[in-house]
Amino acid sequence: LAVQAKPGDPSSPGFDAEAGELVRQVKAMARVKVVRHLALEPARNRAAQASAAALHIMTAEIVAIAASTGGPAALHRILTALPAGFPVPILVVQHISRGFAPGFADWLNKASPLRVKLAENGEALRPGTVYVAIDDHHLRVSAARRIQLSTAPSVGGFRPSGTALFESVAAAFGRGALAVILTGMGRDGVDGLRAIRQAGGRTVAESEATAVVYGMPGAAVKAGLADFVLPLDDVCAALAGLLVMTAR
Repeated sequence: LAVQAKPGDPSSPGFDAEAGELVRQVKAMARVKVVRHLALEPARNRAAQASAAALHIMTAEIVAIAASTGGPAALHRILTALPAGFPVPILVVQHISRGFAPGFADWLNKASPLRVKLAENGEALRPGTVYVAIDDHHLRVSAARRIQLSTAPSVGGFRPSGTALFESVAAAFGRGALAVILTGMGRDGVDGLRAIRQAGGRTVAESEATAVVYGMPGAAVKAGLADFVLPLDDVCAALAGLLVMTAR
């Protein structure tokens, strides 16, 4: 579900904060139902397939993804399902403990046909490349459509923040933006989906049937900000469909 660094020396100044965060995470994880072998009811499955098919009729210039608890496995599932010729860049905000982002990006890069790397400030966005947010920096896109890393204040307690990413993508790409919110505790990214919708872009939320923690996608659905609510395999299929549509 998550990786949490072990607290350091008990005599160090930051020990109490580190230990408190570990306790908070353990209490939160205790509420997660980790065994999920839920079969979709036929009616819900047909609805999800119809939504995935509807998503195939649109094009996108960029895909932005936000995830938290349970996100690494979900992202692995998505990025290993996409073809090497994926036509647009993908930006990822994954809440992860400090120090683990490089290994996380490397793990995905070895598994996926796409190039997965840590985002670098000022670099140009390239098709078929996945840019992962680095520790303690917001991942944004500038008006010139380049990577913009920022130490601006946290948004909703998070840095990097899915909302910060989505808002910048909305401003830079407008109708060409596609935002995906995956499994995770809390509601990070939800307010950013509103910006995507207002700019004419499209939004996808992972369905409760496959989300390890339905907090983030559930908040998006409750707020009425998800154009499509899809189980994870249909998210993969819908994104893969962009390859065909963008090539037309």
